[in-house]
Amino acid sequence: MSIRSRILGSMATLTLVGGISAAGAVAPVNAATTACGAGCTALSVQKWGSGYVSAVALGIAKVGQPVILSPAGQYSWEDFRLDYEGTVATFYNAGIVGPAVGQTWPLNGVFEYGFAPNGNPTGLCLGTAVTAANGTAVTLQPCNTSSKVLWIPLSVDNIGGYQPLINGSDTVTATPYVLTAGKPGQGLSTQELYLVAGTFATAQMWKNLSGVL
Repeated sequence: MSIRSRILGSMATLTLVGGISAAGAVAPVNAATTACGAGCTALSVQKWGSGYVSAVALGIAKVGQPVILSPAGQYSWEDFRLDYEGTVATFYNAGIVGPAVGQTWPLNGVFEYGFAPNGNPTGLCLGTAVTAANGTAVTLQPCNTSSKVLWIPLSVDNIGGYQPLINGSDTVTATPYVLTAGKPGQGLSTQELYLVAGTFATAQMWKNLSGVL
């Protein structure tokens, strides 16, 4: 059963168990600079389409730098590397993610989005500085350090190639904290997953774009 079905049926239902691992990652399309090439990825949100993608504000690689939506193009500040890190169960058993995530989506894949301008890894990833909540800013954070830089695609709720991305520090199951877009130029954040007219908010549905734009 998908989260959409659970939200529509009852906010109190906490029984969804995911069944998608690495093969369930957000389907890639195209993005990035020539230097980064097919190895790089950017995130596109359904609300604004493929003309806008995830980007590091001003292209500055430092902890806490905001991640925004920017017009898509061959710009180094839009270069990210998508790395599959294992299943949720692996991270739960290691004590890295909590029970809200670990017991609800144990078979889902876990990913990091590492900032790699022109294909050069920075050791910084898309993440949050604190536990995800409503309005928590999504910024660059050190990779491989905590659940806050981990993202879990809800492939069971894929609609037209777009799907929600749960932050690994999530503490809610019925309406988990997911990556959420504002307007182009504004910073990304985490917000509880919500529905609009019976379907997922388009500002919370994401697709990977891989390769040169």
